[in-house]
Amino acid sequence: MSVKFRVFLEMIYGWGSFRLILCLSLFLPVTACSSLQQGENDDPFEGFNRKAHVFNQTLDKNLLRPLAMTYARNMPERLQFVISNVAENLSTPGDVANNLLQADLESGFKNIVKFSLNSTLGLGGSVRLAEALNIQGKAGDFGQTLNAWGAQEGPYVVLPFLGPSTGRDTFGTLGDLTIDPMGRVLNAEALAFTYGLKVADVLGNRAQFAEMFDSVLYGSADSYEQAKLIYLQARRFELNGSQEKDYFDPYDEIFEE
Repeated sequence: MSVKFRVFLEMIYGWGSFRLILCLSLFLPVTACSSLQQGENDDPFEGFNRKAHVFNQTLDKNLLRPLAMTYARNMPERLQFVISNVAENLSTPGDVANNLLQADLESGFKNIVKFSLNSTLGLGGSVRLAEALNIQGKAGDFGQTLNAWGAQEGPYVVLPFLGPSTGRDTFGTLGDLTIDPMGRVLNAEALAFTYGLKVADVLGNRAQFAEMFDSVLYGSADSYEQAKLIYLQARRFELNGSQEKDYFDPYDEIFEE
């Protein structure tokens, strides 16, 4: 398997699965009484998307989830914590690149200092020294950068392996593959080790949030619509910093009265 293909697989699992897990942890409690205002044109590829969703469900059920549960049972918690820290540290140069592309110089500088401290005094990122000192800029991805440049969200899409996304974020994923500084400075062996750590971190997160993740994928009446709702609401909130534009709560008028 080529290094480039390993990079692609890492981005698929690291971006798609973990992003949905994060969305679930933040927004599952509110989806029962929320609906997207934008509805008619969000999902023009629903037929393809549903097939991709079923494929991803099957992949999760037969591969990702069993691997994640095995990983969590057999890997000591302390070592899982260290792996998660190191993997997060290795994503920081990509954050810096996107901070700078968004002209967020303050976050870019903080993340440079964060990466430098954690990579040296923090023993390769195994200890989050910079965070303990409250040195941390904003996380960034190229989909976020495209949004800052004025690119429209585009249609909702579900890609095989990747999971929930939008037209803009699909291009953003390709952009992250291109601009990641780690891919330019590490040799093939170091890259393989780096991506191995990130995949292990994804498995750990899949196991940690298993109950929440499973409730949507396997416990929902329509897991496709539930995942779509959670993903789009969370992503729009993440990018816009406000629920007012993209959220509708049918109980607002009742409580205002």
